[in-house]
Amino acid sequence: MDRSDATVAELLALVPEMDEFETFRLRVIGAAVPDPGRAWDSSSSYATVDKRLVSPDDVERSIREAEESLRQYVSTLYDGLRPVFRAFYEGRRDEAAQRLVSLGEQMEAMGRLKGARQCYRAALTLTLPLQDKAAQILALRRIARASLALGDFTDAAQHYERTAQLARDAGDLRGEVVARTGLANVLVWQGGWAEAEGRYRDALALAERGGTQLAQEVVPLLYNLGMLATRLERPDEAEEWLGRALERALEDGSAVDVASCWINLAQLRERQGRFADAYQAYDRARALPVPPAFLSAIASDLAELCIRDGHVSRAQEWGRVAEEHAIASGSVYILGRMYQGRGNIARAQGDEDGFTFFEKALEIARDKGYPVLEAETLADYADLRRQSGGAEEAVAYLERARELFAELGAMQDVARMDRALGEARAELPAAAD
Repeated sequence: MDRSDATVAELLALVPEMDEFETFRLRVIGAAVPDPGRAWDSSSSYATVDKRLVSPDDVERSIREAEESLRQYVSTLYDGLRPVFRAFYEGRRDEAAQRLVSLGEQMEAMGRLKGARQCYRAALTLTLPLQDKAAQILALRRIARASLALGDFTDAAQHYERTAQLARDAGDLRGEVVARTGLANVLVWQGGWAEAEGRYRDALALAERGGTQLAQEVVPLLYNLGMLATRLERPDEAEEWLGRALERALEDGSAVDVASCWINLAQLRERQGRFADAYQAYDRARALPVPPAFLSAIASDLAELCIRDGHVSRAQEWGRVAEEHAIASGSVYILGRMYQGRGNIARAQGDEDGFTFFEKALEIARDKGYPVLEAETLADYADLRRQSGGAEEAVAYLERARELFAELGAMQDVARMDRALGEARAELPAAAD
């Protein structure tokens, strides 16, 4: 019998697990639409992209687009490789390395982080014998950036540290500022807020020595210091940092920088209980021309704010908006983050059926190798299980989350898991004699 549509889950089950088909998978997800037959079904509130429908025409279009995208990708690879060899044969080793870095940057822009890191590593090897360290500094910094995005915190920290030392020795002030900022970013992800704050301050002092030439490097340092002051319960200091950040961002920053300032101000206002001001700040952030991934994160934050403000139905609406932006982003990682957020919305409502969102986030994290996402989702999922009386499952999730955080070097999160484990184990039924 002919079919007019099929679910995403049914279609993706037909696609072999090969990297070459990854773009097609994302195109299928992007083409899918909610099932109109389930619009009034209560279970539709918990449907993930797997349950969306795709028509045969949309599948055919997705195949064509994915095929063309793959052709362009292969052309990009080999077009990028040709000048590498030309420069190498002409004795311009530094230019060959820079060409490899450029190729890696193109791959990074396509979301191919592992391939990008391999390009940067090849560039680094080329630069090692060179007297001029500029190309080596750039290659090291790019490796660190890709490793951070991949959740490989140890590798990221090591390469940022090497970059900072080499840049300082070479008198490359901008390179040192960017590397020290990156190292602080790693520490934030690991939960080392106090140490990260010190690193941001050091980087800011260096950046301000550079004057207007380093104006763009100053803005992220200011709003990151504001973010940490908010987390460390120093609202007056956070106000000062974020006010400076917004003023500078409006002068020198990108749309993402300006949006980041508004988001951090929104989070500060939420901590202060100034919910109306928080909504307004989020609205200003999402009105800016920022990528869909950014919009998805803003919508998820708005959903959590609505939960705190007692607006459950509005939270669910923002959760669905976050899903649409995550799908539009074409990033599996952003999809996983979004479903973790939707799971948390359900958890805040005490809704056990929200487990489907956590399960989808875990599936993505494990399939694609995102350890940070997996650990954080497990920790949140454990809370949902504890609320519904599933202490044994909660303990298992927390133990695995603890292992992952330990591997990532996130010792503050390890301590948090230890506390949660103590509470969950206390809820276990007593063993029979």
